[in-house]
Amino acid sequence: MALFKEVADIQTADTLNLPTPEVVTKNVFVKPSEIQQEMVKGLGERAEEIRNGTVDPKTDNMLKITNEGRKLALDQRLLNENLGDFEDSKVNVAAKNIYEIWEENKQEKLTQLVFCDLSTPRSLGAEDNPYEMEQIDGKWQLKERIFTDVYTDLKRKLIAKGIPENEIAFIHDADNEVKKKELFSKVRKGDVRVLIGSTSKMRSTEQTAKIK
Repeated sequence: MALFKEVADIQTADTLNLPTPEVVTKNVFVKPSEIQQEMVKGLGERAEEIRNGTVDPKTDNMLKITNEGRKLALDQRLLNENLGDFEDSKVNVAAKNIYEIWEENKQEKLTQLVFCDLSTPRSLGAEDNPYEMEQIDGKWQLKERIFTDVYTDLKRKLIAKGIPENEIAFIHDADNEVKKKELFSKVRKGDVRVLIGSTSKMRSTEQTAKIK
């Protein structure tokens, strides 16, 4: 970095005094399901065994418990795909809020950035129908399917609520500069109105978008 500074003039948002939009913060609290509460107790019991030295670190350890705890806090199906889709889960509440914002800002075609640092898109649908939709009584609906990941699950729920599939994108799909340029163009035009990605990938997206 020091060598780079010798040949580059680095300007930050602070030094340039660039205008930024006002941030409106809203905290949404979601209660855990009964299954999540029971599983959290199980994590606590495992942690106690580790502290007491009654379990082999190769079998179980605090890193593993912490990782499972993070997944459990997001969605219980990340630990067991066969567990039910809790109606008041974070994913379902997020889908509801995202749809409401999408609906309220239809006229201006505003875009939402949705951050998710656990899970990655992993659709099991066909290439020409990745979210497995079917036409019933003249209306497109989503087929029942097994849970694969939070990204796909959220997108399917947004589609089911009425957001067109082509208005929802994953930052992971823009895996080269040409695709990124095309994606950013769609975001600026309002063609893509919900962009979902991890914090690290979306930060790089923000920087690239500024450069472009």
